[in-house]
Amino acid sequence: MGLQLLPLTVEDFSAITNHANIFEPGDDLVGPPVPVCWPLSTREEAQTRLRVHMEKQSERYTKDPSINYLKVVDDSGSVVSVARWHWYPKGYSYEKESHWETYPEASLSEPWAKQFNIPLNNFILGSRDAARSSWIGKDRPCWILMHLVTRPSQRGKGTARLLVQWGIEQAEKNRAPAYLEAGVMGRPIYEKMGFRQVGELMELDLRPFGVETTFVMAKMAYMPSRGEKSLNQDSDNL
Repeated sequence: MGLQLLPLTVEDFSAITNHANIFEPGDDLVGPPVPVCWPLSTREEAQTRLRVHMEKQSERYTKDPSINYLKVVDDSGSVVSVARWHWYPKGYSYEKESHWETYPEASLSEPWAKQFNIPLNNFILGSRDAARSSWIGKDRPCWILMHLVTRPSQRGKGTARLLVQWGIEQAEKNRAPAYLEAGVMGRPIYEKMGFRQVGELMELDLRPFGVETTFVMAKMAYMPSRGEKSLNQDSDNL
């Protein structure tokens, strides 16, 4: 049967959370930048990190109307990769959407907050999202890929391509651009599929948060082959 691309269901979150109980610590679907903000060394830490991460993902899945959450399953039916595409028919607004990605100050009192560098996580995602107004057209329909992660042991098998191709097909169907922010390792994959870098790399200095590294992202866009649809063009007439 091979790999299958399917819609993610709410029941999948429990199955994905269970990965921390059956696979090696860290061989899970925790997406960036969480691994940078929450390094781990034990199975117990991996279990807690995955649970917290999936609770956050599940909350957005159930409450955010823009979301299109997809999964890739293997022959056994196990979820090996997931992606979150978002459709904004009236354009992306940082002011309206920024709260989904960051953790509120109240989270600092949680027992797991001692392991999770929440200020760092909020800095990376907040900076990424706030910068969109400088390179994504205002009030224009668009697709945005905000989350794509594959279990480390399952990488290199084409799962990411399936998830990205779905978004490209939607962009072509809607005649609207598709946008994403790519890590250094992921950028070549997106380029092969028609995405192009927009402007300079986004480089975030993480040293003020106790991490001796720079977090680098490439701003990337895919433009539909027929060009963008006019804002006043009725899609029913296409």
